[in-house]
Amino acid sequence: MNSIVIGERNFEQFFQKSVKKLYFRDTSVAEYPDATIVNEHRKGFGVFDENGRFVPESLQVRRNAGQIVPKFDTRVDVPYIDENVVFIGNVYPHFGHFLLEHMNRLYALLDKKYQGAKVVLINDKNVNPVPKYMFNLLELFGVDKQDVIILDKTTKFKNVFVPVQSFNSKVYSSYAYGATFDRIAERVPDTEIYEKIYMSRTALDAQHKVLGEEKVQSIFEKNGFKIICPETLPLSQQISLVKNCKVLAGCAGTALHLALFMKPGGTVIQIKRNRLPKDNAGVQFNINKTKGLNGVFISGSIETRKTQHGSAAPQIIGVNKYMREFFDKYKFKYSAADIQPDASAIQEYNKRVQEYNAIHGGVWINKCKHFFIKFSALFVPGRERRGKYRHWMAAKLNYQK
Repeated sequence: MNSIVIGERNFEQFFQKSVKKLYFRDTSVAEYPDATIVNEHRKGFGVFDENGRFVPESLQVRRNAGQIVPKFDTRVDVPYIDENVVFIGNVYPHFGHFLLEHMNRLYALLDKKYQGAKVVLINDKNVNPVPKYMFNLLELFGVDKQDVIILDKTTKFKNVFVPVQSFNSKVYSSYAYGATFDRIAERVPDTEIYEKIYMSRTALDAQHKVLGEEKVQSIFEKNGFKIICPETLPLSQQISLVKNCKVLAGCAGTALHLALFMKPGGTVIQIKRNRLPKDNAGVQFNINKTKGLNGVFISGSIETRKTQHGSAAPQIIGVNKYMREFFDKYKFKYSAADIQPDASAIQEYNKRVQEYNAIHGGVWINKCKHFFIKFSALFVPGRERRGKYRHWMAAKLNYQK
């Protein structure tokens, strides 16, 4: 598996720092009879054994931080369900995060020992309605909707099986995590087959669209890439297209996380859409490593107000020197007109920057707000209180990431 970075020196350094400590971990499933799955919503969630002790395997970790662990009093009566269940995680209203952080315990059901059990997802954020894609993914894996328990309140079960996390975006992965998506890919029938696919963001709403992408993707299209807007297709069709392609390209983001369904030996081409070093290259590298995929990471941003990945500020890409280096290195064909600046995209970008500045005081001012909120929250005792304080202060300062 090879990874190539084509971009600024500070991006190369960020990339190397992000990926050097990633590792593969072993997975296992712990079994707890008469265990209770606690849902205290904003006060925390998790699994507790019959003696009221927190089950460490149920800790949901992102990077090095886990969720809030609630207090649980075994003397309080709670509902009881006479079922064997597999604890999966919690309901999360974002497709990409659900793939990475809430599908990472599903591998337990690859073992016949647990295939008769129902699966439990805690609805600690009171998400209503529960996203359809969540049920679709579980069904494609082989779990019927009737076997999914969406837990709104604390409940005791006959047996609770707790798989350890098989994936942590910027820390580790496992063979079990990759096998989960192999299982889904095997169950999805083939439709159209394209060797090279470009995942476009052009059909997204204005806030999530990347300006200038049309011109860049047109060069990919001229070089044999099928242009796909994933959100316009059923999930099963998205998976079918990706599992059969050999090269998957697009801007950094959720669409490229579908590489989890690719076969080993393929290549993922990720275009960085922001100019600050920090982006999700480490996350995508971990996905690529999980599935045995090669990666090419290109700095494609031409923004004049530097942002980080996931910023609400407008972002724009174009055929800068790094994109040109990539096209030449891989012998892409293009004309002089293809690589000229996209005047209309630049005009729209400048307009949106002005609008953003008028609302938020500019990207730099917004970064200062972010620092102040994060720093001042350190003096607020208790994780739950700190979270509430950050939300309150963000609203007061009109802060948006």
